[in-house]
Amino acid sequence: MHRASIWPFCFLYQPSPDCFLMSKSLCHALVWIGTHNAIYKEWTDRTGRPLDLSETDPMKNPLLLPNVIDSPLTPKGRDQCAEQRPAACALEGVELIVISPLVRCLQTAHITFEDHLPHNTPRMVKWMAHEGVREELGTLLCNKRRALSETEPLFPCVDFTRVPHGEDDVMWENHIKRTANDDGIPTRETMVDMSQRSYDFLVDFLQMRPEREMVVVGHSAWLLAMTRAVLDVDSDDEGLITPMFGQAEMRSMELVFTEQR
Repeated sequence: MHRASIWPFCFLYQPSPDCFLMSKSLCHALVWIGTHNAIYKEWTDRTGRPLDLSETDPMKNPLLLPNVIDSPLTPKGRDQCAEQRPAACALEGVELIVISPLVRCLQTAHITFEDHLPHNTPRMVKWMAHEGVREELGTLLCNKRRALSETEPLFPCVDFTRVPHGEDDVMWENHIKRTANDDGIPTRETMVDMSQRSYDFLVDFLQMRPEREMVVVGHSAWLLAMTRAVLDVDSDDEGLITPMFGQAEMRSMELVFTEQR
């Protein structure tokens, strides 16, 4: 178990000597291969160059096409999740599983942590969707959420009360309104904005939860923002915690919340 700290009231500053510590065990799981990843690979293989994710022309960036909205896992992605199920099953103390409300993330959680579903364990493991752990907002439609009327019936064990109901993706639309230029083209969410979102999730939600051992199933860019810009990681563990998550990877850590008095 690796250790990291977060300072709720002195973001990115050194902690005060007079502080209150609270430890929580946490396992982060990265979403496995989704349809958008397969599209990216197919484009790269066909053109011989990486897909420019900042490109705003759908003819040059297929991740802007409507058919990739909230893209699901590929068969390979499902297989990767199944391969990690034994390791997830071994996490015997899990009390809460928090998941991005995007479909590929919900699928990842249900396949990888199947043994922690209510009908598979005598323990009371809570499952919650949370908007705060979503992937980068902005131009890439694979990261735009489907309406909950489509998603919620597919995952009846998940509590969606922390996700705005209705047909619109409110978080996505608010980002569009805030960042769009005169032509209506938005900008991709910055690392700074994602780190603030990660900070808010950890401080305003995770810290306040009564559970001690939790799983967060999220996305690579969001997790990178958290580990590099929000957490103060012990120097011995930096090489294990701060690099970008690979596909089919889980990491366990202990979070220590430090509050100035």
